[in-house]
Amino acid sequence: MNDDFRLIRHSDRAWHDRFFDFVASIFKGGRTFSAWGARGGWVDGYDVLAMVVDDRIVSTVGRQSMRYVINGKERSGYQIGAVATHADHRNRGLARLLMNKVLGELDAPDQPVILFANSSVLDFYPRFGFRRLAQSGFIGHVDVHPASTLAPSLDLAKPTDRAWLADHCARASAIGQGFAARDYYPTMLFHLTRQSRKAFRLDSLGAVVIVQQDGDRLLIEDLLATRPFRLMDALPHVCAQPVRTLEFGFHPEAWWPDAQSHALDAGGSPLFARGAAVEVKAPIRFPDLANT
Repeated sequence: MNDDFRLIRHSDRAWHDRFFDFVASIFKGGRTFSAWGARGGWVDGYDVLAMVVDDRIVSTVGRQSMRYVINGKERSGYQIGAVATHADHRNRGLARLLMNKVLGELDAPDQPVILFANSSVLDFYPRFGFRRLAQSGFIGHVDVHPASTLAPSLDLAKPTDRAWLADHCARASAIGQGFAARDYYPTMLFHLTRQSRKAFRLDSLGAVVIVQQDGDRLLIEDLLATRPFRLMDALPHVCAQPVRTLEFGFHPEAWWPDAQSHALDAGGSPLFARGAAVEVKAPIRFPDLANT
């Protein structure tokens, strides 16, 4: 067998399908990667570091460039995902080699790097300087009825709507100042491809509000705004039926200050951080649609 290291960038299209096939064989729901790629999600800023044996990918670490906001300061960094090794090639230290490669190429020792871990490997990432961070959930109580006409929603099967959302994401401010991110359209597109959500376009407010509704519970998964506005003004235009409970997929520090916080069940994917990312102040909720 001939082992080989390969860096797969967005321009290395001949290797994209091989990567998609690899992750589909490893992860539940891994075929979303292929659909995401078909929608143009793999752009400059996402790289895959791979170990190749006899021209086959056997181990990977994905590296996504990120623009973080940490305690009010913007920092460039990375988010790591797609950490996987084929069952026939485990216990050879391949993932360790790839992780060391990623972390050895940081711009500075304290450059922020985060990842969301599989529950079966929680002892793996601390070996590389990562620290587990506890996240919080946030809930609000309201009495909201839907407007006679809801805001128009984006159809991400349409290239024009995807292009519009990418441009809007690039112009939107960070959702908060504690621990958030900016301009993460490719990661958001992955989530919107994997599971259907309603992405409402509220042009009068300069915003996109992404929600899921279950009875009188409205989950606001993300909010992309180019200027401040009252979230209460948007709610009647993004709910299909009356709402009594709001849940947030982010820390609604500037949008719903009275939200009640509670310890969040990590659900098998706890947050790990290193560098400046460990300095974030509690309570913490990194935006759900910004995590890989």
